[in-house]
Amino acid sequence: MGLGYEMPCGPVDGMDPVAVAKAMNKAIKFAREGNGPTFLEMKTYRFRGHSMSDAQKYRTKDEVLEYKKIDPISQVKEIILKNKYATQDQLDEVDAKVKEGVLECVKFAEESPYPEKSLMYDAVYEQEDYPFIKHKIK
Repeated sequence: MGLGYEMPCGPVDGMDPVAVAKAMNKAIKFAREGNGPTFLEMKTYRFRGHSMSDAQKYRTKDEVLEYKKIDPISQVKEIILKNKYATQDQLDEVDAKVKEGVLECVKFAEESPYPEKSLMYDAVYEQEDYPFIKHKIK
């Protein structure tokens, strides 16, 4: 798709964290040198369905299990441990902090009141002179 905008582009194996890092570093360097953006298509595998009602009849359980063997999160963890960037205890500590942060966010969301319906369209459109619904936040 980037070719239509005259920018470099290409697919990247999104299941390979090293390939993603290399492609991103190249694109970032390119942009920082003043050459503009790069369009990268990160090809990944979704382990779950599109929604809770997705029965996933379009793939087998064996297929999902095969892709889980190359889960990028597991790969990064292996790289971190192999290269001694962190210990398992340090990773467990990070995991616990993240889970705690998520639970705090969930608690905040569940205990917060719903916004007034009149606020539903505030700041939805970037175009300030949008002719159909006026911005309420400036």
